[in-house]
Amino acid sequence: MTAVAVLATIISSSAILGCAAAPRLPQVDLDDGAWSIRTGQVLWKPKTDRPELAGELFLAKHKNGDVYISLTKSLIPIFTAQTSGRKWRIAFVEDCRAYAGRWWPPQQFIWFRLWGLMDGASVPESWVVRKTNGQEWILLNHKTGEKIRVALDS
Repeated sequence: MTAVAVLATIISSSAILGCAAAPRLPQVDLDDGAWSIRTGQVLWKPKTDRPELAGELFLAKHKNGDVYISLTKSLIPIFTAQTSGRKWRIAFVEDCRAYAGRWWPPQQFIWFRLWGLMDGASVPESWVVRKTNGQEWILLNHKTGEKIRVALDS
């Protein structure tokens, strides 16, 4: 088989597998009493040239530091993000893209830091976080134009 044929096979396999290419993390058991949960509404503008999305935000944090985050719109997932030990994964359903890795997720995926930011953790470089009232935050990345407005349920 020629190198071009091998490359074509790899590319078509990747296209067919799509989101499945990034390794999955263990199933989250939210019935385990070690999880703290926050829910709310979110407006998310991924980039300057993309439209704003409104959805339901679900944040869960385990006592061991693991997190699970999902953003849905009318019960249709927009993305899910999860950490488990030293592994992380985020999957964008609409675009059928998923990213995964070890250690801490890259700063571009601010969703993994959301819980900590709401609890007063330091803000990553290029991000501005503003608390507008008791349960509402605005996160803005001036470099990419990404903007997130979170309003937690009481």
